[in-house]
Amino acid sequence: MDLTRAAGVYMLAASLLGIEMMARGQGALSVSVTATYRERIALPPDAVLEATLEDVTRVDAASRVIGSTRVERPGSPPFHFSIRYDPSQIMPAHIYAVRARVTEGGRLLFTTDQQYQVLTQGHGSDVAMMLLRSVSGSPAGAQPTATAVPLRETYWKLAQLGGKPVTAADQQQEANLVFRTEGSRVTGSSGCNRLTGMYAVNGHALRFNGVASTRMACMRGMDTEAAFLGALEKVRAWRINGQQLDLYDANGKLLARFIAQAMK
Repeated sequence: MDLTRAAGVYMLAASLLGIEMMARGQGALSVSVTATYRERIALPPDAVLEATLEDVTRVDAASRVIGSTRVERPGSPPFHFSIRYDPSQIMPAHIYAVRARVTEGGRLLFTTDQQYQVLTQGHGSDVAMMLLRSVSGSPAGAQPTATAVPLRETYWKLAQLGGKPVTAADQQQEANLVFRTEGSRVTGSSGCNRLTGMYAVNGHALRFNGVASTRMACMRGMDTEAAFLGALEKVRAWRINGQQLDLYDANGKLLARFIAQAMK
């Protein structure tokens, strides 16, 4: 083998090695996060901000931490920080989200009450999040009170459908669902028409059966109604984060997002 060919082979091998090393996590990337809270109060001087990047694809299992960061004495909001991660652990079909909390001396001060998705499913590597004030005296390892919202007998207002925000058309009821305890019935509205049907829950698995609606025609909102009813047919799993209910299809794709409201 002549020197020129040998040099070419060496450079190719080095290039392939570099790609392999990056795939193995040597070329870490990061998610950029901006976090704040509404209260006009200063944090204690020894406060600590912790955040994690998690794989939340499986709704029937605990999330898997992909990366984390810890900021001691974060100062005043808004907080700007990054979470480094190994790109080889990111799968395009999976769902990834960032969570954060602020603690002081083992006491939870602020926390996120929902998932802030990043990286896949049309989301980028920058995210802005709102931290909610925790109940005074809650231990850092405890879940905030907001996580206690039950699936059943809660008025769930439709907030997003197919990743897009949903608003009620003029002079129409907002789209919603209520999972009744008695008889495993689901009731609610698709915006234009009332709906009713059955549901079956097994852990975090969820299916709707026989969902039907009244047949009134409306000037507006019929496209949203059709998309809503179509999404319910595809639902296979659910997850509640604080005041938020997410419904997923069999592949873990987010179909619809609801926010808990006072019963109407």
